[in-house]
Amino acid sequence: MPFNLKTLSFIAVALLGLNACKDNKENAQASYVPQAVPVQVVPPEVREVTEWDEYTGRFQAAQRVEIRARVSGYLQDIKFDDGQIIQKNDVLFVIDQRPFTIAMESAQARFELAKKEYDRAKSLHKSKAISEEDFDQRLQQYRITKSDLDDASLNLEFTEVKAPFTGRISRNLVDVGSLISGGSSNATLLTTLVSVSPIEFYFEGSESDVLRYTRAAQNGEIPNDRGNEHAVYAQLQDETDFTHEGKINFLDNELDRSTGTMAVRATFNNDNGFLEPGLFARIRIAMGEPSERFLISPEIIGTEQTRKYVYVVTDENKAVRKYITLGHLTDDGMQIAKSGLNKTDKIIANNLHMIRPGAMVSIMQPAENNDAPKSEEIAQ
Repeated sequence: MPFNLKTLSFIAVALLGLNACKDNKENAQASYVPQAVPVQVVPPEVREVTEWDEYTGRFQAAQRVEIRARVSGYLQDIKFDDGQIIQKNDVLFVIDQRPFTIAMESAQARFELAKKEYDRAKSLHKSKAISEEDFDQRLQQYRITKSDLDDASLNLEFTEVKAPFTGRISRNLVDVGSLISGGSSNATLLTTLVSVSPIEFYFEGSESDVLRYTRAAQNGEIPNDRGNEHAVYAQLQDETDFTHEGKINFLDNELDRSTGTMAVRATFNNDNGFLEPGLFARIRIAMGEPSERFLISPEIIGTEQTRKYVYVVTDENKAVRKYITLGHLTDDGMQIAKSGLNKTDKIIANNLHMIRPGAMVSIMQPAENNDAPKSEEIAQ
């Protein structure tokens, strides 16, 4: 269809309008400057701190024994109250002694007769009035009856079941009048006894922990004594601080192949009996002497997969990530940064949700609280 003059004019005006819009858009893009994000910055805090490793485990009695009788018989008496503190060699149970007293008296009589025969044989042997064979028979009879007497005496002594060490006794598991089986692997279990002080704490360190401690010892950072007498501090479940001090006194001689861990033992003084066997606790072990470390607030730490970072401001007022290696938290909640920071770093402390790597920032000065009352006003 042929274009008339009016149509051509309309097309020309439309093309001019499009070109004008394009030029305006390009000019706007060219003149756009990203707005800097206002931020406050803080330097890393430098403080002398002690670095700790933490582990979990349970307390165990240094000595624990199952009390069983060495002889069989009827239980005649129980000499303790359930749960009380027992002293070493205290009598705990008494088995009916009458059969054992009779057996010892019989052995005593046979021994005395054999001894007289042997003494007479010695006199006759000096004068050659007895044969060597008769002398030897009386000597052997003397030795046999002496052994029988010693055995009967021991059995009578074993009718009193005594505490092998000082500790806390459990409840009695048998009643008076019960027939007790003793002197075998199937002997009747009477009760259990555990020591009170010192008390031991067992925990396990991983293979990486073992390697780290070994290398630290080789480098002279910690004593090279396989942990002996190394101080540790324990915290119970209802406590807020590590108040119980102990010493490591044992490291196992190999790692457990099934778990890849090594058993470690520490001992704690427990004269007041507060620490009970079986209690769960956390312990701290100091990694060397106190040293200066960088401390930052945990709230400004970001995570990128397995790496930790903070945002710092460059000389060009750009935000960049600095990846850091973290230590433990201090008692006041600050996070130790073991590596990655410098004293001169300007760490971004706010508006982190608006920050991206390379973003422009403007550093704000901390606002002064002009409305705060002066000291004179407070006094009034």
